[in-house]
Amino acid sequence: MWCADWTDGAEWLERIEVEDTSVGTRETLPAAALIVLIGAEPHTDWLAGMVLLDRSGYIITGPELSPGTRHQSPWTGRHHDPYLLETSLPGVFAAGDVRSGSVKRAAAAVGEGSIAIRFVSEHLGRRAGFAAPAPAGLRPA
Repeated sequence: MWCADWTDGAEWLERIEVEDTSVGTRETLPAAALIVLIGAEPHTDWLAGMVLLDRSGYIITGPELSPGTRHQSPWTGRHHDPYLLETSLPGVFAAGDVRSGSVKRAAAAVGEGSIAIRFVSEHLGRRAGFAAPAPAGLRPA
């Protein structure tokens, strides 16, 4: 495991000190930027058995679901493949870092969240018997 400390720089970050905590060695490296990643563990153990997870515990969604999954219960009889962010359980969506294959960036997670809202609306509209309106430009003339 590695950890890092910001060392010195006159006006901006110039170098960092990193430590290999498994052996206790420290090294100073030049650096112009530092990106902090926290929460790299998906913490989805509580979802096991409810939705499909990949080997690392991230939620599998949309096209990443195998054709076998899309052609068996609870997907049988549905008239569409899972939406991009839809899990193996119809109507359950995942967005952001917890999703398998996501880019693990805050801005992307926010964008995926807004897309998920649209998909939830379409899912609920279908359940209520309402057809979702076709996007502008795709409506029949």
